[in-house]
Amino acid sequence: MLPPPPGIEVHEGVALARHTYMRIGGPARYFATPKGLAQLELLMLWAMQQRMSFRLLGGGSNLLVADEGIDAVVVSLRSAAGGMTFEGTHVTAGAAVMLPALARAAAEHGLGGLEFAIGIPGSVGGALQSNAGIGDGRSIGPLVESVEVFGARGFQTLSRDEVQFDYRRSSLRSSGVMVVGVTLGLAPRAGADIAAEMRRLLDARSASQPTAEPNAGSIFRNPPGDFAGRLVEAAGCKGLAVGTARVSELHANFIVHDGVATAREVTALMAEIQHRVQAQFGVWLLPEIEWWGDGTRPEAFGPDPFAEVDEGPGL
Repeated sequence: MLPPPPGIEVHEGVALARHTYMRIGGPARYFATPKGLAQLELLMLWAMQQRMSFRLLGGGSNLLVADEGIDAVVVSLRSAAGGMTFEGTHVTAGAAVMLPALARAAAEHGLGGLEFAIGIPGSVGGALQSNAGIGDGRSIGPLVESVEVFGARGFQTLSRDEVQFDYRRSSLRSSGVMVVGVTLGLAPRAGADIAAEMRRLLDARSASQPTAEPNAGSIFRNPPGDFAGRLVEAAGCKGLAVGTARVSELHANFIVHDGVATAREVTALMAEIQHRVQAQFGVWLLPEIEWWGDGTRPEAFGPDPFAEVDEGPGL
């Protein structure tokens, strides 16, 4: 095993549970927080030399990690890509910037368009890969002007036309490159109007989502023409539990726990929900959250459609 690149702290056996909103997950074989993009490049080359998987961790809100952890080099971008700059009606933000922070900063500059992001506890990088949005149809994709990525060809800037955004997916997820930043086009808006809308969205979220308990956000993607939460509730799954993981009584598309649940319990509960919904409505719900783990994927997640891609979004 080659030593890590000089000048970069690489830790072994770091528990990923404390780096995810679900508060579940075993250790990463290696964990690092590079200070800049040059160190990120060195870490990726080091991982390639070790023939190890290389994964970027954002806010960890849309992520479930296996109890056994993951045999990979996991990298947090909070130092290397955690800044934002405003120029006119444009904002350039690093992949590790959290969406609520970006929405608030835009509001302070009198720029609207990101109000919907105030209640999404994810990072810019993950948001771009999953085209994060809310139920009324607003999402980050339409705001994108360019995306900074890093991969085998080094650092590149992709224009808006080079990235395809669909419902809760984008072509970045299967591109084999890692998102390191984005430039968004916003629009001038009165600060009072922005603040009022963000308060309304936050109040609605607090009233309808289990924000006080560990969770990974919406568990399943909405099927065409319907809502996953409606189907889960109609199938009688509210309050359904496996071990200490249970379907939220407040919102049926959330799985919560009391702090000691395991990934096995969560994936077993997800599979039970999927089978019940399919039996009653003929719909197989697809996960919205991402799975990080080695070996066979849990039934709830099915075969990995992006098996050739090592980098996960870790929203």
